[in-house]
Amino acid sequence: MIGGLLCLLLVAYVMRGPKWWRSDRQALALTLASGEAAGIISGSQREQLLAHAAEQSSGRRLGATWLAIVAGLFVAAGVSLLIARNWEMFGPLVRVAVFLAALLAVGEAAIRCSGRTAAVALPLELLWLLLPLLGIGLYGQTFQLSGDTILPLLAWLLLTAPLAWLSARPVAATLHTLAMVLVLFAGNFVVDAMVGSVAGAPSVGNTMALVGNAPTVTAWGLSALLLGAMVVQSLRLLPEGHRHHFFGVCALWLFTVLAVCNPLRLENPAWLALAAAALIVLCLALHLALDTSMVERRSSASAWIGGVYAMTFLWHVPSASNGDVTVGGIAVTIVAGLVAVVVVLSVPLARLSPSTGWARLAKLVLLVPLASAAVLVSGRIELWWAIAVLMNALLLAVGVGLMWHGSLLREVAQINAGVVIVVALLVTRFLDLFGSMLRSGIGFIAAGIALAALAWALERTRRRLIHVPAEASQ
Repeated sequence: MIGGLLCLLLVAYVMRGPKWWRSDRQALALTLASGEAAGIISGSQREQLLAHAAEQSSGRRLGATWLAIVAGLFVAAGVSLLIARNWEMFGPLVRVAVFLAALLAVGEAAIRCSGRTAAVALPLELLWLLLPLLGIGLYGQTFQLSGDTILPLLAWLLLTAPLAWLSARPVAATLHTLAMVLVLFAGNFVVDAMVGSVAGAPSVGNTMALVGNAPTVTAWGLSALLLGAMVVQSLRLLPEGHRHHFFGVCALWLFTVLAVCNPLRLENPAWLALAAAALIVLCLALHLALDTSMVERRSSASAWIGGVYAMTFLWHVPSASNGDVTVGGIAVTIVAGLVAVVVVLSVPLARLSPSTGWARLAKLVLLVPLASAAVLVSGRIELWWAIAVLMNALLLAVGVGLMWHGSLLREVAQINAGVVIVVALLVTRFLDLFGSMLRSGIGFIAAGIALAALAWALERTRRRLIHVPAEASQ
């Protein structure tokens, strides 16, 4: 059955292959033809390049190569089947020795193939990255070990750190950094919540747990060490457009600490909203101040818009709920808010807009949610409802402002983003206010007609802004 499946996959792959080769040759031919038309190469050079490319690609996928690949798959499947059927016959030392031999073989192959193509070196490096984790699980299962649930993962991260730093490709570093983030959050908040006690004491099976009444010094130290390693590795090894995503990771980690860690815990929703607003504004302001990539700014700007959008629902809150707060949590929140204000005010105006007026307005808009969240701390429900109305108006103004500003700068992306914000806000409020009317066919028809008219008007406006003459946008 396995052989038949492999044969079917092989036939399907080979049958699709010539299409790919033809498309590659056609693309190369078009490129060379355009180069000849531009005077970059001559006609004879174009013919020679095409002939050379045909010679290079003629031996790519020989029948013997495919037979060798299928043979290797069958051998690997047979070895795996034999090991699975006779697993209990192997002693603990034999299992560990075989695994270590396999790990050494994969590491040696990855080192020897590091200078080759990614199709050869990358799978070996990824296998080298994952094998220590499997080996730790094999060791624990073989010797029936139990205890700390996070220390083995920390050992895996330590063992694979050299590969992330020595690899010539950013994939290994990216996966290793992602693994550090997952282990950090799992060790601090998830694992102990799954196996911990209701009484509040941290679980004895997780030395990194920050939930409970008294997180240990070891937990704080390991968390800080792992967080610092993630920051350094992000700055040094990640692709250039993603090196500052750790701002968002640190902000999310600190907010989670304020939400669940008792020494800094904030159970009051107003204070949690203020902490979230402060951290989001700070993250976006840091991205702007350091002139990071558009991808990084887009992620933090999306978080800011999402926070404003969430505050538009405050008018549904029936009463201003109260909750216990800690002095440490209040201090961290206030410091984060003050730092966010200072960073926003220090951002160069050119990072926000070529126009000084638009840039100053953008700074004001960035700080409005933070100031509004500070008003929530008063606990008056009337202010909560007023803030909800203000956030609806702010989000609508942001959408219209992006459309307007994008038309001035001829930035289609800003116009489209503004349209998306306006549509999302109007549809949400329409369903929020008139959702009770959607219980009959007439109500659905009327809602559909209204939304269709809105879509038509916004699309017409979007196209008009995109195609506005350049002279009119000055």
